[in-house]
Amino acid sequence: MFSAKRLTAKLAIGTVIVIMSISSFAHAYLTDAGTYVPLNYFTFIPPAAGGSYVDANFGTSIKRLSNAMGTKSSVTSGNLTQITNEYSTMSPFNTDNSFLIIQHDSYFGLYSGAGSYLRDLPFAINAGAEPRWSRTDPNVIYFLSNNQLKQYNIATLATTVVRTFSEYSLVRGMGESDISMDGNHFVFVGDSQSIFIYEISTDRKSVVFNTQGKGFDSLYITPNNNVTVTWFASGTSRYNGIELFDSNMNFVRQVARAGGHMDVSRDINGDEVLLWANAADPTPVCNNGIVKIRLADASQTCLISLDWSLAEHVSAPDNGWVFVETYAPADPSPLAGWPKYTDEILQIKLDGSEIRRVAHHRSRPFDSYYYTPRASASNDGTKLVFSSNFGLQAQLGYPSIYVDTYLIDLGPGVTAAAPAPAPAPAPSPAPAPTSSTSRFEQSDASVTLSGDWTANSLAAHSSGGAILSMTAGSRATFSFNGTGVSWVAYRDEWSGIAKVYLDGSLVGTVDTYLSPGKAQASAYSISGLASGAHTLAVEATGTRSAASGGSWVWVDAFDATAAAPAPTPAPAPAPTPAPAPAPAPAPTPTTLRVEQTASAVVLSGDWASNGMSLHSGGSAVLSMTAGNRATFSFNGTGAKWIAYKDEWAGIARVYLDGALLGQVDTYASPNAAQVVAYSVSGLVSGNHTLAIEASGTRNNLSGGSWIWVDAFEAVSDGTAPTAAPAPTAAPAPAPAPAPAPAPIPTTTRLEQNASSVRYSNSWTTNSLATHSGGSAVLSMTTGASATLTFTGTAVSWIGYRDQWSGIARVKLDGQLIANVDTYLSTARSQAVTYSINKLTSGTHTLTIEVSGLKNNSSGGRWVWIDAFDVTK
Repeated sequence: MFSAKRLTAKLAIGTVIVIMSISSFAHAYLTDAGTYVPLNYFTFIPPAAGGSYVDANFGTSIKRLSNAMGTKSSVTSGNLTQITNEYSTMSPFNTDNSFLIIQHDSYFGLYSGAGSYLRDLPFAINAGAEPRWSRTDPNVIYFLSNNQLKQYNIATLATTVVRTFSEYSLVRGMGESDISMDGNHFVFVGDSQSIFIYEISTDRKSVVFNTQGKGFDSLYITPNNNVTVTWFASGTSRYNGIELFDSNMNFVRQVARAGGHMDVSRDINGDEVLLWANAADPTPVCNNGIVKIRLADASQTCLISLDWSLAEHVSAPDNGWVFVETYAPADPSPLAGWPKYTDEILQIKLDGSEIRRVAHHRSRPFDSYYYTPRASASNDGTKLVFSSNFGLQAQLGYPSIYVDTYLIDLGPGVTAAAPAPAPAPAPSPAPAPTSSTSRFEQSDASVTLSGDWTANSLAAHSSGGAILSMTAGSRATFSFNGTGVSWVAYRDEWSGIAKVYLDGSLVGTVDTYLSPGKAQASAYSISGLASGAHTLAVEATGTRSAASGGSWVWVDAFDATAAAPAPTPAPAPAPTPAPAPAPAPAPTPTTLRVEQTASAVVLSGDWASNGMSLHSGGSAVLSMTAGNRATFSFNGTGAKWIAYKDEWAGIARVYLDGALLGQVDTYASPNAAQVVAYSVSGLVSGNHTLAIEASGTRNNLSGGSWIWVDAFEAVSDGTAPTAAPAPTAAPAPAPAPAPAPAPIPTTTRLEQNASSVRYSNSWTTNSLATHSGGSAVLSMTTGASATLTFTGTAVSWIGYRDQWSGIARVKLDGQLIANVDTYLSTARSQAVTYSINKLTSGTHTLTIEVSGLKNNSSGGRWVWIDAFDVTK
């Protein structure tokens, strides 16, 4: 651990934040019992997504994976507010840590193991589907859909049904249990009361245990495929606290007198153990402790005792350790006392011999639940993710419900370093080693090109030449040896957006648009790398900002920085050198354009034809009717959708081989013709379909929801196509006619007892004059739901909210779209609990489902339905 003198010196000089590649920094921690206040608590802003910082107290390198406020939602017209790991007790990492999944509001994004966003998962895999990675196949994710267990393969994009439990209408895992340690078992509950174990390999369902309506909070499957049930009731009687059942669902014993945050694992000697926060235990073995319970006999061992101001989440990997993340609902200030272990991530050995203090998570309670970091580890315990709002609500004015995700690479078999001796004081710091920077032109042999790039000769460029591309996927990769690198580019009003990769991992997305234009601009720089060989790749995305007239990405040169001793500089160039010949182009895909009128494009629904000379082939089709599709069948390894984009364009859904890939907002101002609206590459060579579907929706700026299909391009292996001409601004098309004025909306209130509202499970009627219509219904039965079927463009759920209210799940047309905490410290009648607008005109369903969850401030889990307001 750090020496006291070293820590004192650090506090004296202030916080030093180091930005570096996470792979180049070793995991660090402290093991003492001191009190550590997070430095610069009210002012520290985390780095941009993809950047890293070092925890100033504990020395751990932490990488920021996401920027929710700057990430467009794939299901709404705005940006996200939450990008977070689902919960502490299921691992977001697959079995070999090559991928992880992170929740984007209600749906999931797929990320590389290093934390780079790759793509959205199908929307069927949402917050209510309880996605769980296979323990045997790193490409397979299991998830639930009503009464079915399904699996999705991230490599083939195929979704298949594993088992339909036709005897139930709904099957759940209660939101906390992971797949079993052997990767072959799940514990489920059917219709909220029938608990059973399902064995994947044999398609066998165990004996069913019927709860007979007794309320319970969670289910876990243990390492030996036994089951724990956590009941709402506390005490020493049956159906109280936490009970253990064997693999045939026979009751074995009570293991704890009260519920609490927990996880299951194996002890160092192989015993099954439960790791449990015992704050609710009436006779605890230690106060507010993390307790190890041996399931064989329910014996308890206290691993750590914490201040009563703290709550905890628990994540237990398979390696003999447990991660504990503390959080403080009272929002303490470092200026007014800071209890030990506050807002920390701890790593505790299961034999109690060591407590490692890894990091401060810096998340503050600006909402009632989602601020909690819910730190979650990989199965082997080498990686950890957590969510945090970093207090940005106070610093940057972010909304109360906001979080982003962070990654700690713990590394294999790490041990604490011996304290470093304090250096003898020097009158002044030694000068930093001299570093040297060398420029490498885009034509240098160290720069490898793939895709289609066009050469451009201007005196303003470095050495008089540069290259440019607007083809999505085209890359320029620079191989260098050093500690830093800069990408030098030309930037102007026709420049687009590029992706930047360091050593194969995505580190940033750069918008190169600039007005007025600038030559030899530093478009992206990174420093502090481990000295050695690296690669920096610049990739054209084919996209641009709304201000830009094009999507061109330029590569002029690269500057590589090496630490002393400086390398021998390259000889100075002759005054008038002959231009270096361009390297022979590498084989690149062959692109074939197919017009929207070709037989390979099948239109369904009502599409209008538009004949303007600016379209590819002189024509395009457009539609604003939700569900209308244009399906392109092709043979190859990739495809592109070519579209017209303007101020009346809307949002489209894109499908590959029948699976939803994402949503694309085609709005643009000014307008642009023959734009690559979406592209996909790296497919298995063969037959595929790319489908564009109008959603009938738009963003707030757009005057309409039109979707244009101008052409498609099929990509297959072969030689490079002819280079594109130099960029020129597209001629402005004739303005589209202004849309007809929207009809004046009308809102109708539907009471909770209307015939259009259908209920499942148990709801209780409450008659009070304060309710709309004089009555409302309420339930705290997990899975109980109220479904409104309505025709309109907007809907509001009206409810009663008070100090005993819990968390509800909200679904639109069967898809989970939000988790709503209905708790209020001051009761409110006829409260607008949740609203949705800008729906496609037509028939929809809105479902309110009781989650059985609550925040720490609430005294209950009640969810109220008073009425619904429907707007047409």
